[in-house]
Amino acid sequence: MTIAPPRIPTGDVEVVLDLREADLGLTSAQAHGELWRQLEPTLLGRPLRTGVPFRWESPTGDIVLEVLRCAAGVTLVREDTCFDIVAVRERPDLTRTACAVCAGGGHAAYGAFTCEPCEKQQAPSRLCDDHVVLLDGALTATCTAHHPSCAECRQPASFRCAGPGCAAATAWCDAHRHPHPADPDLDYCPACHRRQFPVCEQAGCRGAGQVRCDWADPAGKPCGRQVCSRHVHRWQVFGHEKVGLGLCQDHHRTPRTAPAPELIRQIVATAVRRRGGTRVSLALLGHNLRNTGHRELAVDYRGIHALLRRLADDSGRGNTARRLAEQVRRAEPDWQRELARLGDTASEGRRLFERLRALVREQEAGRAEIADALRFVEYKAPRTRDGVTERQGLLFVDLPQHLRGRFIGGKGAHVARYRQALGVDVRFEGDRSRR
Repeated sequence: MTIAPPRIPTGDVEVVLDLREADLGLTSAQAHGELWRQLEPTLLGRPLRTGVPFRWESPTGDIVLEVLRCAAGVTLVREDTCFDIVAVRERPDLTRTACAVCAGGGHAAYGAFTCEPCEKQQAPSRLCDDHVVLLDGALTATCTAHHPSCAECRQPASFRCAGPGCAAATAWCDAHRHPHPADPDLDYCPACHRRQFPVCEQAGCRGAGQVRCDWADPAGKPCGRQVCSRHVHRWQVFGHEKVGLGLCQDHHRTPRTAPAPELIRQIVATAVRRRGGTRVSLALLGHNLRNTGHRELAVDYRGIHALLRRLADDSGRGNTARRLAEQVRRAEPDWQRELARLGDTASEGRRLFERLRALVREQEAGRAEIADALRFVEYKAPRTRDGVTERQGLLFVDLPQHLRGRFIGGKGAHVARYRQALGVDVRFEGDRSRR
């Protein structure tokens, strides 16, 4: 019988030599080869079967040979049987990996963990399962001498907070433990628990305050009061398909009384804070200004643009101000194109409005009062797609309530005549069907 040289296994029998039970002190390839030369002759004539090990007794423990594979037809160890030893299992060398605590007591348990503070002090740092300190929430190992203290009360800590503020790095004791409501493996410190599972700040409400108030102070910092979905007030500044500004009880009436520059600042600042950056158009700002009572400015797009430029110039310092100014600079080309388009649309709207006034005056006597009271609000050009008109133009006007009936006429006869003559739909400001 011969030992195959180191190579890809090609022999008759593939085996694993297991020396973990025997403390033989083998330190070289020559020593392992000498051991095999002593064992191999004892196998001659013995049957071979995978899964059935061979075992030898030694003064320091048993040596085991595990058969992994036999070539076809090989069932017995013969003189010419070639063995491939594909692996040798041995005890780990504990001279460098022994637990520092066990070593002090004369034992040699394997230290699978490392105490980082001890390592920094260049002291023995390996620790076994029995002597390691592992807090709930993280596999950060320490010895008992470096057992972390609670960040709040300095008592011995029992867990590491899983919240975004601590990120499993800060340790806390049980007195400051707040478990996750559904996951028993996650615990939070008081601050992170409030951040992850806030309670609505509306008096008497215990709902989850998942919505933060977006109204920002002059420095650009949002109010941040947290309210639940029942008590939040939404200012739908970006359209019905997108989430608007969330407002708390203290700020939900503010848009109705704030000056136009402040309203524009709030809308742009919120768009800047949101991931991806919501596009703020002049038309969008005009729509919101109209809804908050700034009707004349709402159709003065050059005036809105001037306020935006001033907003960038007066935004101040700091990261928030820089992001806001950058947003304004990036949007400037789009606003210039929009100004040109809206300018043409506004001119057409004014022309149609003057024709409407003339049509009203042409009616029976007394209608000059209605024509004089009419006020132009906005004109929306026809919407077309692939050469097909999907919606005709919309001319929005305003008129005192007591004159509207005479303007419309019986069964809508007058307003129907105006629409036919102008080729656009004439509607009052505030019409809910406005699109």
